Amino acid sequence: MGGFKIEKINHVGIPTDDRGASIAFYRDLIGLQVIPHEIEGNPLVWTRAEDGAMVHLIEPRDGVSAGYHVALQVDDLDAALKTVKAAGIEITSGPGERANGQRYFFVDDPDGNRLEIASAGYTIDSGRTVDEMGFTYDADGNKL
Repeated sequence: MGGFKIEKINHVGIPTDDRGASIAFYRDLIGLQVIPHEIEGNPLVWTRAEDGAMVHLIEPRDGVSAGYHVALQVDDLDAALKTVKAAGIEITSGPGERANGQRYFFVDDPDGNRLEIASAGYTIDSGRTVDEMGFTYDADGNKL
């Protein structure tokens, strides 16, 4: 249906209230690698497993938790977007493109759960770095 297929779960977004405790759990105990995030203006920590699957730790913004979401990676984002729109499903955010070249959009499923549909990322080198506490810096050393 729709001329696209789901390739894999790209990431899961999990809210966190304590960056330090979450990094200690996901990096030090579970063994995920902390990597630079590719989103502007969000308090995030991105972590990645060896197979590329990620857990994004999302801190509250303005005191409001972001909630959970799952991102499905598709082979053809344009076809997925066309299919979703043709089905009359509202695009709740996006479409957009991250600093690493990943394209995305968000929808809600019938139960109101947030779902991200995304292309593969890391097609562009954003030049970002990350410190021990998971804070990301742009290529000029500015904290994002």
